[in-house]
Amino acid sequence: MCNLQSQFTMSFVWVFFTVCNFFPLSMSVSFRKKMKIFSESHKTVFVVDHCPYMAESCRQHVEFDMLVKNRTQGIIPLAPISKSLWTCSVESSMEYCRIMYDIFPFKKLVNFIVSDSGAHVLNSWTQEDQNLQELMAALAAVGPPNPRADPECCSILHGLVAAVEALCKITEYQHEARTMLMENAERVGNRGRIICITNAKSDSHVRMLEDCVQETIHEHNKLAANSDHLMQIQKCELVLIHTYPVGEDSLVSDRPKKELSPVLTSEVHSVRAGRHLATKLNLLVQQHFDLASTTITNIPMKPTFNVCDQEEQHANTSANYDVELLHHKEAHVDFLKSGDNHVGGNSREGTFKETVTLKWCTPRTNSVELHYCTGAYRISPVDVNSRPSSCLTNFLLNGRSVLLEQPRKSGSKVISHMLSSHGGEIFLHVLSSSRSILEDPPSISEGCGGRVTDYRITDFGEFMRENRLTPFLEPRYKMDGSLEIPLERAKDQLEKHTRYWPMIISQTTIFNMQAVVPLASVIVKETMTDEDVLNCQKTIYNLVDMERKNDPLPISTVGTRGKGPKRDEQYRIMWNELETLVRAHINNSDKHQRVLECLMACRSKPPEEEERKKRGRKREDKEDKSEKLGKDYESDKPWQDSERLKGLLDREKEELAEAEVIKDSPDSPEPPNKKPLITMDEMPTVEKAKGPMSLLSIWSNRINTANSRKHQEFIGRLNSVNNKAELYQHLKEENGMETTENGKAGRQ
Repeated sequence: MCNLQSQFTMSFVWVFFTVCNFFPLSMSVSFRKKMKIFSESHKTVFVVDHCPYMAESCRQHVEFDMLVKNRTQGIIPLAPISKSLWTCSVESSMEYCRIMYDIFPFKKLVNFIVSDSGAHVLNSWTQEDQNLQELMAALAAVGPPNPRADPECCSILHGLVAAVEALCKITEYQHEARTMLMENAERVGNRGRIICITNAKSDSHVRMLEDCVQETIHEHNKLAANSDHLMQIQKCELVLIHTYPVGEDSLVSDRPKKELSPVLTSEVHSVRAGRHLATKLNLLVQQHFDLASTTITNIPMKPTFNVCDQEEQHANTSANYDVELLHHKEAHVDFLKSGDNHVGGNSREGTFKETVTLKWCTPRTNSVELHYCTGAYRISPVDVNSRPSSCLTNFLLNGRSVLLEQPRKSGSKVISHMLSSHGGEIFLHVLSSSRSILEDPPSISEGCGGRVTDYRITDFGEFMRENRLTPFLEPRYKMDGSLEIPLERAKDQLEKHTRYWPMIISQTTIFNMQAVVPLASVIVKETMTDEDVLNCQKTIYNLVDMERKNDPLPISTVGTRGKGPKRDEQYRIMWNELETLVRAHINNSDKHQRVLECLMACRSKPPEEEERKKRGRKREDKEDKSEKLGKDYESDKPWQDSERLKGLLDREKEELAEAEVIKDSPDSPEPPNKKPLITMDEMPTVEKAKGPMSLLSIWSNRINTANSRKHQEFIGRLNSVNNKAELYQHLKEENGMETTENGKAGRQ
């Protein structure tokens, strides 16, 4: 009942807090979303150089007939071919657009411009023109650059000027947002990015291109300020990519992002043509659109080039492949929170971007099965034309789903993601690997503190009751006359109540004492009355009286050995904790200071009291030490005596057995009776030779041995044989008789 009431109280607190702040919070979040939608990624303008020098070969050769296995002898193989700088630039930019369109089919727009003797705009900002088919058809109509054209008539500047003009134009999404905001239409941001692929001559040539873009933005912003159909550019990112043939030295140096003006930032990349340029564009699209890489490993497929069977494969006829996918980086948020990134190293082709590795899970399911999913993100294969990527996409588009597990060296597997298609598009689903909200709440002993079972649950319920939020009907004013904000007042009260609030019962003493409740309940107040101060002083005096009477305190002994701390130590811990509580609120008012002064005055005891307590502690230490030594001696002595007696019995048995052997021999004389060479302390009794020693026998022997040391033994008992002593031996000696050891007399 207590737990249910606590959960209800906490839920009410959070619900009320949300309701009180709903309207300003929702408006701010909506505004932030509007501003985020129209960031630099909303508009991207590609400017590709179409001048004659772009027709030069990239000098990266491609084998033309490498797949021909059975060549007829005598036939000369075809010579390898190489692409031009223009072809490499177009293919890389199209791959950039493909990835962007796959993951963001809406609200991310591209405008493609080709620059030679003039600017050729291949598409517009409308959603109908945003697809690869339109761009490829327009590029095919443009054709390759003419190497025999006059290079003086061609310039990349025409395309950069047209790119700035395109950024000033309003897109459909911006127009819709401005229409909704009406009088606040100026809040709609206009940002964009220009990616220019060219073959620059030098660093000075690059600086000239940057100056041209900066001046053009300044001029077009003036025109847009007086137009209803144009928008001023608030931020523009210029990405200049200098590409050159493989094997040549670059005439342009790389430069990181640099702010040229409050409106324009620029960065320069010097990249070799061919696959190096494609890799660079692949990295840029991930940076520009916040993408991340995931590599699916151990995908089973038949190792053939003409069969793409997606059904179950036998282990002896299949091979495992890897496929790298791109998606929004929010799919890896759970990895980042847990600190377990599962980073499998660098991505394909030795690039320097990291990829998260997930393992293909063998039990594949149909899409009709439901999974607890926390997010779904569109994906795009990195190598879209490879056979593993093609087989995987076809498999998913046929209605199948694939579960992905985190690679672990030990322990049970954790399925964290799922690949599935919806409406002809493939999504990476993030599955919840933690407890579902539909399940029962966990036990409080399963929290982050481990299996702790002594939480102050009842006190925490009372704490929530004291800090509930309620409607604030009448305005209140502070001491300085300013209006008091209800939310700030609630936060301030919560801060005061939690300055010192132990969560575990075993970590506190004063909160387990009913005598301290009057002080602990009023010390957290912002202001105290004289009556409150008097109650606090009475509480302190009561504690002093308890210490004088030596009353016990509720000290927890969990995890400690023995009887726990002594009574003086318990009170010292209690006084220290009480001082910590009062000092936490000393700056609230002067009356809080008076409580602390009273506490410190009661803690400073007279010298004779301290001396008396010190003597009492020494006496207790001596008694404990003597008691401990006595227990150790009593526990060790019987064991030592029993071990010694056991050794004596063993030796006696060996001597008796040896004597019997000698006596049974026919040639040996009768051995004389000899007196045992043992002392009185070690002489065993008759009962000891008959069998195991009893506890009574051990104890009696110990008592007799101890008593024998206290007086001088009778001389007759010392010289006796078999406990029999001869009397008047001196008379027999005078008559010439002597006693033998067996008690028989003989004449000399």
